[in-house]
Amino acid sequence: MSKPSANGDATSRGVVEIRIRAPGGAYPAFVGSGALAQLPALLGGARRPSSVLLVSDRRVFRAHGARVEALIEASGVRSQRVVLPAGESSKCFAQFERILRAAVRAGCDRHALLVALGGGVVGDITGYAAASLLRGVEFVQVPTSLLAMVDASVGGKTGINLPEGKNLVGAFWQPRAVVIDLDVLATLPARESRSGWAEIIKTAAIRDARLLARIESQRDALIGGDLELLAGVVARCVRIKADVVAADEKESGLRMILNFGHTLAHGIEAAQGYDGLLHGEAVAIGMVFAARLGESLGCTAAGTAARLERTLDDFGLPTAVRGLSFARVWGAMGRDKKRGPCGLRWVLLARAAKAMIRSDVPEAAVRRELRGFLATGVDGRKDRW
Repeated sequence: MSKPSANGDATSRGVVEIRIRAPGGAYPAFVGSGALAQLPALLGGARRPSSVLLVSDRRVFRAHGARVEALIEASGVRSQRVVLPAGESSKCFAQFERILRAAVRAGCDRHALLVALGGGVVGDITGYAAASLLRGVEFVQVPTSLLAMVDASVGGKTGINLPEGKNLVGAFWQPRAVVIDLDVLATLPARESRSGWAEIIKTAAIRDARLLARIESQRDALIGGDLELLAGVVARCVRIKADVVAADEKESGLRMILNFGHTLAHGIEAAQGYDGLLHGEAVAIGMVFAARLGESLGCTAAGTAARLERTLDDFGLPTAVRGLSFARVWGAMGRDKKRGPCGLRWVLLARAAKAMIRSDVPEAAVRRELRGFLATGVDGRKDRW
């Protein structure tokens, strides 16, 4: 294990350790090429689990399962596995029950540990299963998608979807550790890689002007796969999220800013039956809409939406959608967990890197802006991107 520096981070063989502190527990996130090598040490020592249940999906397990199982075995802990179908449709009660029953059949006790090997779907459902099994066992996040590395794996949000809306069932349950090995991105499909950039751009847009400028200026190198530059960007995103989660673990205030772009995004995903745009693609569209809405209300600086749209487009992300029923999108948005007693809460930008939470946006203004936005977008079918 690497030695911590004065600021709480640590470096070993190019892997940076970032300490995440939340009321629900403090834990490390290891970021960099080769970070998977930390796994045996995490599972050994005084906190050695009684057993490990590895949860993955078919595509990810084919690419990385054997190696991860070998690393688990190197810690001297017995393990079994559950492999889910790939895709958002697996984030449901049926697969949740499957994980729990597999854990019980495997003899998991309260000292067992779950390992989530996959993207956001696997991380979310595994975390929720860990929070629920025997009223709570530990789990480790091993994200394999860029989006999960900078968002879903950090912060302790876990859950599953309902047909009525995204992430409507879940729990806050912090992992024991997060292992972010950038080398696994070599097997990530190009479309999913682009999807991950939406969450990176979102993080910069709400919190860090320097990071946003860095992403814009180093676009070609980042898109080209420069792992050294990418490691710095991912680590910065993890630190930003860690700071926000430390201040507001259960999303009662500041943490709401992380939902920038997600209000419309979740409406789009639900309206498409979770079988259309990827989450990051929907978030990209949602960010553009939120920025345009803010400009129309006079609370977002002019030109913010155009800059955001240009940056997202540069990274190959969609910035609009059509072919969706206004009624279906509007209905799904109304059921979203971000609504409050006065209606939907919106995360808007005063300007780049300055987010604000608004609960007083007139419904009529949103409906008017959304109708126009959906009418002028591009085709939202899943084969478009």
